[in-house]
Amino acid sequence: DLRTPLTSMRGSIDSLLALGEAIPLEDRRELLEGTRDEAERLDRYIQNLLDMTRLGHGALKLARDWVSPADIVGSALNRLRAVLAPLQVSTQVTGELPLLYVHAALIEQALVNVLENAARFSPVDGRLQVAAGVLDSELFFSVSDEGPGIPEDERAKIFDMFYTAARGDRGGQGTGLGLAICQGMIGAHGGRLTVEEGIDGQGTRITLFLPLQAQPDVEMEESA
Repeated sequence: DLRTPLTSMRGSIDSLLALGEAIPLEDRRELLEGTRDEAERLDRYIQNLLDMTRLGHGALKLARDWVSPADIVGSALNRLRAVLAPLQVSTQVTGELPLLYVHAALIEQALVNVLENAARFSPVDGRLQVAAGVLDSELFFSVSDEGPGIPEDERAKIFDMFYTAARGDRGGQGTGLGLAICQGMIGAHGGRLTVEEGIDGQGTRITLFLPLQAQPDVEMEESA
């Protein structure tokens, strides 16, 4: 799967080198933007491989700090702006949610993996819903799509390393690493994941649950 973005990038670069200014300006811009998007996609794949290696060797260290759930969602959506562009994305996230005491980059990457997986299986112009909220003593992030869905007896398998499902995949066969890594990252924080039916009983909803900690005393921090 690493070869797919590389092939696309080489094709665009070869076209630009061979034809140069003979290509209309707007078409050149599209080729360059496509190359950038594929480079970002390749970067995410490499990051997943590095994270999986660290998880496998017990070398993933948590650098915890207080972070806003809204900031995590915003950063994840921004990183995937090109991937999510063909979809109708809606968010249900407020700034009133409690802070998380987590390794922010890892939780953001876990959410990116779930979002990218949902986008792969969503029809063009399909709805994709992102939400965050509190349930009992946990904060959750959920991603719901209108893809083909996952049979109940296969839902536990989607977090297995190298498990892939081709049905409904618009992006071609994936690596089967993204959701396995996601489970490792969330599990390292004492969290859990669930898989259910998606929007209006169609598609899939994956929810990431993270335990809440006693909130920091803002007044004490400001006076320190």
